[in-house]
Amino acid sequence: MTVTLYQLKDRAAWMEARCRQLEEKAASQNGKVSLHERWRHEYASSPYLLGAPDDRLASRFNDIFKNVIELSEKSQIVPLPISSEHAFMEKFTHMLEEYGIRTGGMPEEAVLREATAPAVKYFANGAPIAAKIFESYSSPPGPFTVKYGQRQHLEPMLKTGRVRISPASYYNDDNHNAAVRDDEIHRTFFIPTFRERLKGIHHTIFQGFRLEYGDDDLVLPIEAPDYFLLSLCDGIHYRMPTDFDADAALVIRDPQRFAQRVISSFLARYPRWKPHYGPVTYYDPYRDFTKVRVHQMSKHFGYAYQREVRIVMESYDMPMQPMQPEFLEIGPMVDYAELLTA
Repeated sequence: MTVTLYQLKDRAAWMEARCRQLEEKAASQNGKVSLHERWRHEYASSPYLLGAPDDRLASRFNDIFKNVIELSEKSQIVPLPISSEHAFMEKFTHMLEEYGIRTGGMPEEAVLREATAPAVKYFANGAPIAAKIFESYSSPPGPFTVKYGQRQHLEPMLKTGRVRISPASYYNDDNHNAAVRDDEIHRTFFIPTFRERLKGIHHTIFQGFRLEYGDDDLVLPIEAPDYFLLSLCDGIHYRMPTDFDADAALVIRDPQRFAQRVISSFLARYPRWKPHYGPVTYYDPYRDFTKVRVHQMSKHFGYAYQREVRIVMESYDMPMQPMQPEFLEIGPMVDYAELLTA
């Protein structure tokens, strides 16, 4: 699915008119504009999604929508604060402007239905399961991390310190639910080309190579060798147990101690690996091509609501055979972690 030159010209003309309209309104108000009007003008001035195909736009809407809502401690669906990280409300407003050209306002009903479906899951069995897991619980005063999962797996982890660390390739499996399933090996970025296409240009020279993009934006796939990954969350978030099909949460009150033990245990077995530890960098595939510094510590912005902290083990040598999950023994965790269950 691509965007024809006729569609592109029509959309560009519409967006130029929209930009003038917003500027005239701002002038009539002596330059005083609301935040959403500023965001709308920002997009009309540089409509980076103008040449994106409809299916990619729908996927982006879905990714943004699930990040502009949150499940509160009172088990209510609430909007994310406007000042929140990653500027999702700003991106959402940009989407509305783009859909204003294509549909007259909102996405098609099928797109909206898919985007809103996950929120229904929180109340499928009454109150969200997080309400039971975190009932009367007070968070630790200092930094902590949380491992969401099944009690049958987390309880032995707490008592004996047997920790599973999996290859990144393990997560790209349709058997996982939507919150877990992701391609952790590949990163795909899109460079807007609508201005070039309007001039009849359909290729570019990138790092010495001629890249044809035809009637689409420039697609830049990036691949990394497989690596080991252990995922945590940076705190208590009430949507996570439902998102991860979890009935328990392991609260780790000394995250540095935990990470050091995992890394030390792994390196004792496999010394030629490089560790990484910290919060994930979430990238917008249309706007953050230069943001990613460490491939293994990055993730598509559609997963930003997970607020992931991860331990990564990157090999100094190219893996010669498919990697399998490893079980590490880091010793009992009972003196610096606790298990909460539904």
